[in-house]
Amino acid sequence: MGPEHRLQYIRIPEKKELDLGKPLVLKFARHYLPDDSDKVLEIFSREGAYARFKDLLEHRHAIDRWYAFERKATEDALRAWCDDNDIEVSG
Repeated sequence: MGPEHRLQYIRIPEKKELDLGKPLVLKFARHYLPDDSDKVLEIFSREGAYARFKDLLEHRHAIDRWYAFERKATEDALRAWCDDNDIEVSG
């Protein structure tokens, strides 16, 4: 197998590297739960934040909105990362 047939791999970044952790949660809270923004900030100042955040989302009937928001943000971030790394995405 010549060098032209060699496969190259690149590691896909983790959520934190794409700013999809706490920054994304805070952005969601500012836009969709503005009355709870301070509460969300407080939640994320301690351990076990995601479980408490999801409890809040359930209480506010916003869990489906969060999952859709997170999914779209993840897709957008990964597409941008692929662009930055000259990786062609189909679909």
